[in-house]
Amino acid sequence: MQLEYFTLALGGMIIAFASTYFLATSNTNFTRGQLRKITSYFIYGALLFYAMMTTQFIIEIFNLYGTFFEILKFIFLYFALIFFLLASYEIWEMSKALGFASKHVPKKLRKILES
Repeated sequence: MQLEYFTLALGGMIIAFASTYFLATSNTNFTRGQLRKITSYFIYGALLFYAMMTTQFIIEIFNLYGTFFEILKFIFLYFALIFFLLASYEIWEMSKALGFASKHVPKKLRKILES
């Protein structure tokens, strides 16, 4: 295994773990509702992405190309993408409900959105 692939796989695992940690800790600060649901979907997606990166790391270390681990890697990736899609849909629904495109948005909220 080449050092570049090992470094890339390890770096991806560290980044995925860090993003999952920050999402999980931020989710505890939200009250129950749509925003918490969105961050939960992102957490699930990030965890599955982390599992995919870990599987890729194992494939690289033990040279397991063409085995079940490669199929497992793509299963993790597909489910991660499904959770990211669900989170994106919830954000879209929330933006419709809040009507950010409306001219009747309160001044404080409009100021926050424009910055």
